[in-house]
Amino acid sequence: MTSHFKTNGWNNVMCVGNLPTSFYNRIKHLPFTFTVMNLNKRQDHYVDDVVPYHSNIIVISCQDFKEYEALVVKLVASPYWHPLANIILYYNRLENKELMAKIFFSLWYHKAINTVMVQYNDVEDTFLVSNYTPYVNEKYEIQPSNKFGCWTTRNLGIPVVSFVKGLTCVERCHNVTILSRLRAQNLGTCIGFDTIAIKSTKDLKRLNLFEDRSKNFHGFMFRSYVTEVEPFSLIDVHEDGIYTLRARDGMIWNTMSKLMNFGIDLSPSVSAMKKPFNFEVNIEQIFSFARRKGDLCLFPIYQFDVIVVEIDFTFPFKESGICIAAGRAGFETTLFKMKNLTVNLKYLVVFYGCFACIWMVFSLYKAAEKGHFTCDQIGKDFMNAWRNVLMLNLCNPPKYESFRIFLTLCLWSFFVLNFTTQAKIISFFTAAKRGKEVDTFEDVIEKGYPIEAMASPDLILPDTEEKFRIINSRLVYEQDIYGCITRMASD
Repeated sequence: MTSHFKTNGWNNVMCVGNLPTSFYNRIKHLPFTFTVMNLNKRQDHYVDDVVPYHSNIIVISCQDFKEYEALVVKLVASPYWHPLANIILYYNRLENKELMAKIFFSLWYHKAINTVMVQYNDVEDTFLVSNYTPYVNEKYEIQPSNKFGCWTTRNLGIPVVSFVKGLTCVERCHNVTILSRLRAQNLGTCIGFDTIAIKSTKDLKRLNLFEDRSKNFHGFMFRSYVTEVEPFSLIDVHEDGIYTLRARDGMIWNTMSKLMNFGIDLSPSVSAMKKPFNFEVNIEQIFSFARRKGDLCLFPIYQFDVIVVEIDFTFPFKESGICIAAGRAGFETTLFKMKNLTVNLKYLVVFYGCFACIWMVFSLYKAAEKGHFTCDQIGKDFMNAWRNVLMLNLCNPPKYESFRIFLTLCLWSFFVLNFTTQAKIISFFTAAKRGKEVDTFEDVIEKGYPIEAMASPDLILPDTEEKFRIINSRLVYEQDIYGCITRMASD
């Protein structure tokens, strides 16, 4: 421990089990704090308001598998436990390889990746040092006889009652392939480990006991959840069943997979990744990821209203509550906002349809009055139709009584429309506009901004103040947050 010490920013050493006094005498000169835990007392003594200093090194000493399980169950409940600590397991008897695989899998079940198991062979007077990895595939070079397929007896999400009945390990890894049900539902993992005989301290110092796994995953395939989010993450589907990630996020993940030598398997997301964004589907994927049914989450979690998703390998994702999005507008110098055309396109189509009908009525009445159609008269009728819309004097209109009734209805209709929409028509063309600024909840209520948010149980504001109650009452639940953002208007 003294010769292979690697700091990870934490300065606590945790000793679990009955370790000899000579061990403590050897390590007491290290400039770190020490925590001791064993099974002699049901509850260890802790000071009030424990500060959870994560352990840099955890040393476990046990006599058999039963004692090992009891120590680990107690250890993971300690505030000093962290799965990224460097764990040294001193096992005081030789075990068969299948049970060793189950020991390593139990540590992987608790997300402990940096573990070394030490056993003593009194017949050959050597120490056997075993180092495991869960990232095993056909490209990974490891002792062939030390590959075991392991999985939880019950589905993920259901606690493991005991390591003996709750965990299963068998030789070879044919049951836990990337597309197997055990891989997706039971944490199916191919556990591989190398065992090296050590006869001297010099042999021990030459070993790289706690290798940084992230430097090289040896082509291991990670089950990944992904959603296409334009323009940040794009997915191309090829005829041979291969998918290509593009755009900003795709470039990032492609670069990471190349540098860290891993593959990305999108099979968990094939049914939903090309469909429009759906909040419920993506929340389900996030919690499946948190339950370890997948290995990677390729879409931006930080944009979602998530309750709590804690991933020990990185950092906890916490709830964002409600987010009211409104872009602050500066002065605009454009003469005409093209967005108004796209938003009101259907009304423009209806208007031009009505205008064409008015023009046709003018032409039919005038043709009936003269007894024939002429191009000159059709042009005059076109101008009269525009005069009618603008409520100007008509030029020689038809003199039929029924036409005068039609003309009266048109004039009153356009008068009402002009009166009610004149302000909007004038503001349609402008040289300087400024959006309404929103800095407080009171501004949101006063300025009348539409309030849209993701549909989720923790969505609403607390029912403690009147302004919060007003905002909650105006809230419109949305399933597509990206569509909400694209519809946002600053004026």
